[in-house]
Amino acid sequence: MVKKYRVLFQGLIKKDKEAFMAGMLRLGAPAEIVAKMFEKAPVILKGGLTLGGARRYADAVQDAGGRVIIQEHGHFEESGRLSASISIAPFQEFTMCPECGLKQPKGEACERCGFRFGNKK
Repeated sequence: MVKKYRVLFQGLIKKDKEAFMAGMLRLGAPAEIVAKMFEKAPVILKGGLTLGGARRYADAVQDAGGRVIIQEHGHFEESGRLSASISIAPFQEFTMCPECGLKQPKGEACERCGFRFGNKK
């Protein structure tokens, strides 16, 4: 089975709401939808994507100034409802890729560019 992903909007990278609104309008997002994103954040922007599609979508929103994360469908959902067992990982469990700058949970390789992290034990 092919994994599917979703893009979750969490807020702004910087406090420039007008610049983000302009960037999203250039991407074709309706103004009323962008306004609701601020009110309802965190919100799912797009679901059912391949990992590559989710990355392209997330990159476009980040370029406009939005803070987003990519989540795997099924990992956080059960029968259409959010799982009650979701826990927030502490800051120490994240890393930033030295090649592309993606902030992500620690792992063997970057989720965006594939850069292999060295053992830092």
